Amino acid sequence: MKIHSSQAPRAFTMVEMLIVIAVIGIMSALVISAFSNAAQDTRRVVARQQQAAVQNAVNAWVNSISQTQGLAQARNLYNLAGTSKGRLQLVQAYIDAASLSHFLSNTTNNNEVKSAALAKTNQYLLLDTWNAASYPKVELK
Repeated sequence: MKIHSSQAPRAFTMVEMLIVIAVIGIMSALVISAFSNAAQDTRRVVARQQQAAVQNAVNAWVNSISQTQGLAQARNLYNLAGTSKGRLQLVQAYIDAASLSHFLSNTTNNNEVKSAALAKTNQYLLLDTWNAASYPKVELK
């Protein structure tokens, strides 16, 4: 004996389906945004690491030259290099060959030292003139 129910099986309505699809869309947009920010953050970290590596090379070069020829001569040689690219080449013995090659191949403007990571973040390294009242700094611009 079959008993017939007066209620038909219930299904999702169109409105419910649209709400679920909208919620899934919002959640996926948030996830994609988080991944894209992570990639940008990674490039910024790499840029800071590259700045630190070049600053360490400058520090080692200054230390080496100033021990043999004096700090004034080191400043003179550094400033005579003229541009950021020239100063980078001056300290090249203190940078690993792969990094130096990467910097030189990505640098088109002599005063803006770039790498692939720096180019993607629209930044560059500036090795500015060394004056007597300061120490040579590698700036991330």
